[in-house]
Amino acid sequence: MSISAVRDFIAHARANADVSSQLAECSLQSWGDAHTPLDVDHFRVIDVAKRAGFDIDLSDLVSAQCHELDHFWSYEMNNAFVARRAMSRIQMNVSGQKPIGYYY
Repeated sequence: MSISAVRDFIAHARANADVSSQLAECSLQSWGDAHTPLDVDHFRVIDVAKRAGFDIDLSDLVSAQCHELDHFWSYEMNNAFVARRAMSRIQMNVSGQKPIGYYY
């Protein structure tokens, strides 16, 4: 299927008390929009999803996890770059040196 099927199921699971209770041990509250936590029982999620009418398989869940991890990694790397650039500018301002040009 697709990551969107996982996203749709997560939204359904959050809104449906019965489905939520079936996933009580799967940390539903910490799921992102398109992933499940790495330590979730994939086969339990797949089983609950199928009983709820969603066609999700293991590759969908793993793809969604990889997509979310890639997004998280990119976000953290961008934050690290911005933080390092800001620290360098502060150091240059305090020392009276010319700022470092990061984009050339």
